[in-house]
Amino acid sequence: MQHLRFRRVRWVTTVVTAAAALVIWGSATAVAAPPPAPVLPALPGVPTPPLPPASELGPSYSDPGPLYRHPPNLASMRDGDVIGAQRKPNPFRVVPSETWQIRYKTTDSHGQPMVGVTLVMAPFNRAANVPLLSYQMITNALGMRCQASQSVYTSTDFSASPADPWGFNVALLRGWAIAVPDHLGEKSAYGAVRMSGHVILDGIRAATRWAPLRLQKSRVGMSGYSGGGMATASAAAQQPTYAPDVNLVGSAEGGVPTNLEQMAEAIGTEKTHPAFGLAMAAALGLEREYPKELPISKHLNWLGLQTRAQMANACTNEILTVGFGKTARMLATNFDLLNDPSTKKVLRENSIGYMPETPTAPIFEFHSPTDPLISVAFLNQTMARYCRAGTKVVQLSTPAPEHLSAAAVGFFPALQWLQDRFDGKPAPTTCR
Repeated sequence: MQHLRFRRVRWVTTVVTAAAALVIWGSATAVAAPPPAPVLPALPGVPTPPLPPASELGPSYSDPGPLYRHPPNLASMRDGDVIGAQRKPNPFRVVPSETWQIRYKTTDSHGQPMVGVTLVMAPFNRAANVPLLSYQMITNALGMRCQASQSVYTSTDFSASPADPWGFNVALLRGWAIAVPDHLGEKSAYGAVRMSGHVILDGIRAATRWAPLRLQKSRVGMSGYSGGGMATASAAAQQPTYAPDVNLVGSAEGGVPTNLEQMAEAIGTEKTHPAFGLAMAAALGLEREYPKELPISKHLNWLGLQTRAQMANACTNEILTVGFGKTARMLATNFDLLNDPSTKKVLRENSIGYMPETPTAPIFEFHSPTDPLISVAFLNQTMARYCRAGTKVVQLSTPAPEHLSAAAVGFFPALQWLQDRFDGKPAPTTCR
């Protein structure tokens, strides 16, 4: 990338972190306007929308489409009530199963009503009340096209098409039903995991309330890895207070980021990092959920705004491509939000380790002991806190050397642990 030089522009520090790290940017202090922005090349299949005037800058946007249209009576509905459901064909690469797409009422981070969507697959010719697994895909994205309701049906959009459906088959062949929610919500607010917990728990409620599925008395488990693991951990922590009616028997969560503040330091601001694109995306996702507390877009320079435009409807690989070679210092005008109380409040509100709630259903947690993206020490502290509260926790430190390989190593132990919970076996613990 050509080195860019600006006159009389102050550059300061930022907060960075995503599903594995998030970035928070501060208020502008530039004393002179930057030169006109060149147009960066658009990614194939990802239009780069024009930049609005600075006075009109707000959160970035990805059109949720008619699936997320609010019904007039949304506010009067109970959380988890079904708005509508329709039979769907099998997702691409999934064994034949009865498939429903369910729209339901849920709430955002601020307690405001919104629409949730989950895709529920169940084996044909099953008995009533088979186990139900809520599986949170690794959706590190800002585009609605990357969420489960759309991505599992694409075979031509390579960037949006996930590998997760292969794993759905393992659950279905065991006789389980599986619910796959759009856990980033109707704004695709990547990083806002407190809201994600609401979407997950209300998606489970909706699946058990939809009579044709016959899951009213099912035992429920949850699982997810990395960003999906963080969403799962949020739902597990909030379940006793937000959804005590959900018959949760256990949650398997892997590679979970538990402290967003520490992760900010781990990625840094001065040097490039392979995950920086995801960090930028998470900052923009948090802005979508917290526009007043984190007005990030108003304080990006022209390169930051171009990057934002390219990421607005992008999926993981596209986001990583757009962010490659960039740093927070290149994109922000300054970092005054670093010491702003609202920044710390938002980060802690979406950090599993700082959530005041504690899960009561058993936890299976697995990770790489040398994971470079998450704070393993703080993760262990969080699990120790759960243990002290009486939660039965099993921790597995896998022999995997880094973040992604731990997902594969921990997959089958987590699956067997979930099977035991569905079978009603007593939950083991590694708590000391």
